[in-house]
Amino acid sequence: MPHYRYRALTKAGEIILGDVDAPSREEVLRRIEYLGHLPVEAEIAGGGARRSGISSSGLPRPRELTTFMRLLALLLRSGLTLEAALQTLEDDTNKAVARFAGGLRSAVSGGDGFAEALERHDSIIEPIYIAMVRAGEASGKLEVVLRAIVEDRTRREQLSQRISAAIRYPMFLVGSAVLILFFFLLYVVPQFESVFTELRGKLNAGAAFALTMSTWLRANLDTFLGVCAAMLLVGWLILRQQAARAWLVGALASIPGVAGVMNDRRTARFVGTLGLLVENGVALPAALKILRDIITEPRYAAAVDQVHEQVRNGRRFIEALAESDLVPPLAVRMLRVGDETGDLSAIAQHAAQFYEQRLAIGLDRLMGAIGPITIIAVSIGVGTLIVSIMSALLSITELAM
Repeated sequence: MPHYRYRALTKAGEIILGDVDAPSREEVLRRIEYLGHLPVEAEIAGGGARRSGISSSGLPRPRELTTFMRLLALLLRSGLTLEAALQTLEDDTNKAVARFAGGLRSAVSGGDGFAEALERHDSIIEPIYIAMVRAGEASGKLEVVLRAIVEDRTRREQLSQRISAAIRYPMFLVGSAVLILFFFLLYVVPQFESVFTELRGKLNAGAAFALTMSTWLRANLDTFLGVCAAMLLVGWLILRQQAARAWLVGALASIPGVAGVMNDRRTARFVGTLGLLVENGVALPAALKILRDIITEPRYAAAVDQVHEQVRNGRRFIEALAESDLVPPLAVRMLRVGDETGDLSAIAQHAAQFYEQRLAIGLDRLMGAIGPITIIAVSIGVGTLIVSIMSALLSITELAM
């Protein structure tokens, strides 16, 4: 379908620019007039797929996107139209946000709905938020929906920050230990290499291992660093694949002590998203279909598919959910109360808050255990190496006496 670029005059006398895909120039002019604008010019800009006007590298980051949504909700609440609010945000000092707002405004000016405009950027906008925006547009409550999206994104960003902070500390300890060992093997052990070589048959196992590793590492340092860099790159590329991330999440969920935290995380995500979608006008079958996209573990994704199919065939949602292992029995009982009282969305939000609190407590306990365990393991590794070297040196001193 051809891609047209146009200019039009608003009722306020402002010139607006936009682009749209349409079968003909007449259709472009018709859409402009439908929006209440006076067409100035419309010319073909190229054919093919629809363009958003924003490259993937120019998209805003998650926090910037949350700020954008918050500002947009405030502008709509102040009485501006969606198009005027987006045009105001084009003056943002952040270039990525300004370009993003401009692309959305062009799409909306061209006759697309706001949800359709956001759908072009599904790499940064989750399907649940697009569905909420679509429901908000249909009900005339877009500003309310945007505020709900901002609150949800803010809460999840805070939780992600907490998880990242908890993971960084053990990784920092392990990284520090690796650097210390490298320094020891590359610069400390070679100082005693001549002495150790003469007494290789009399060295203890630890000192002999340290000497062997030091000799090999210095002889093959470039190769070793190259292999490490290649492994990191391959690991990064693999983890970019959704299937690999799902496998990793499943593997973590099977580790004793971690399984409970992962279950609380999945339950909070599932129940919270369900409540958010239902509260903002998304039908239950559509909400379950969206939930299928956010569940990464194959086992639980299949369970969501099964529940969705049963609900489509007329079965009650709670009965189908109770037979699955998607959420714990306590969460099922809470949702059952909400379903029976006709307030499923509110009960689901309360349940999500409960499991988020449990997740926070579980994370604190887990990190409280992992930190000391990591310190002990690092201390034992470094200490064993140092003791082995010192024992060998003391043995040499005794032989010399």
